[in-house]
Amino acid sequence: MSDHYDDREQTLAKHFILRRYLQTLVFKWLSSASEITYVDAFSGPWDSRASDFSDTSFMIAINVLKDAHAHFAARGVKKTIRCCFVERDAAAFALLQNAVEQHSDPSTGFHVATFHGRFEDKVAEIQSFVGSSFSLVFIDPTGWTGYPYSKIAPVLQHSPGEVLVNFMYDFFNRFVASDDPKIIASFDSILGGPGWKGRLDPTLPPGRAARELCLSELRKIGAFEYVVSTTIDKTEADRPHYSIAYGTRKPAGLIAFREVELTALRGHEKRRALARDNREVQRTGQGNLFDTSALPTESVLDQLLASQRSLAKTWLVEAILASSTPLTFKALSMRAMELFMVRQTDLKDICVGLAEDGVISAPWKDTGRRKPADDDVVQVT
Repeated sequence: MSDHYDDREQTLAKHFILRRYLQTLVFKWLSSASEITYVDAFSGPWDSRASDFSDTSFMIAINVLKDAHAHFAARGVKKTIRCCFVERDAAAFALLQNAVEQHSDPSTGFHVATFHGRFEDKVAEIQSFVGSSFSLVFIDPTGWTGYPYSKIAPVLQHSPGEVLVNFMYDFFNRFVASDDPKIIASFDSILGGPGWKGRLDPTLPPGRAARELCLSELRKIGAFEYVVSTTIDKTEADRPHYSIAYGTRKPAGLIAFREVELTALRGHEKRRALARDNREVQRTGQGNLFDTSALPTESVLDQLLASQRSLAKTWLVEAILASSTPLTFKALSMRAMELFMVRQTDLKDICVGLAEDGVISAPWKDTGRRKPADDDVVQVT
């Protein structure tokens, strides 16, 4: 792990998700389209420790997109890639502008634009820059303000397009229960307006209830077909620090995000364990007295995943029973991936297991396949 991320392993996990998803998206989209635009709404840099800003979201995006652009160019295929970076702080903007504008090369189809000001005030300029291309918008504020849904709606509603939003879950958890009128009002713009406290789910902890309401508003304002989120825990404590939301209108996007999510969370879990071990060594001067390879290997993440798969399995059977019309595997799997932290491959395995137990039919076997395909109708036997 790079020293640039010491004591901020959760940031590394966030950047991993951005990097890996952007890599997946840009190659998949440009395999059949000619242009794509990336928009970073709160670019920074903030807390960067690398002289080349390689530990910032904007430079991660630049490097991923330049690699993709070079890949296609080497094959004689010209693609247009646009990167748009927004920052309101004057000092940070100067650093950002100097770092990224040198990568702009419009003659080859690689465009970089920087906008100094508030994201919510730059919507028209962003729309003009994006044009009709696909857009991925990354919203990563230092708090919970600066991206009022009503003002940034045109950016969220752009189609084709997707969004990644980093909700500062730790802040949500600490402040949504406040009785301070100013703090309450500061959440209005992302929680559906005044009176949002009355719309929180009383069965959930305050932070989680606020996140769910925020996701609901994001889906509504952006007209997204699918909205999910993944939680990244703090390094030193088993509680959420970030909650990264993802909104898309494409099934392929949701499938890809769930794959990236699992890889990121597995890596984060390992880095958290290593960081804790290193800090214990620094505190005590002693290493682990036991061989960790002899200890149980099931982790907290493993337990969570097993629980989510179990819930998805139960839900699948109930959904089939409750439906008045036949359901395809694709319809079932897309809804299940929204509700639970499962990948499409997990859902295929679940269906295979249910078929082996005689609970559901297995039409895929009629064509010699081992697992269901999108169009297979799944029914209870």
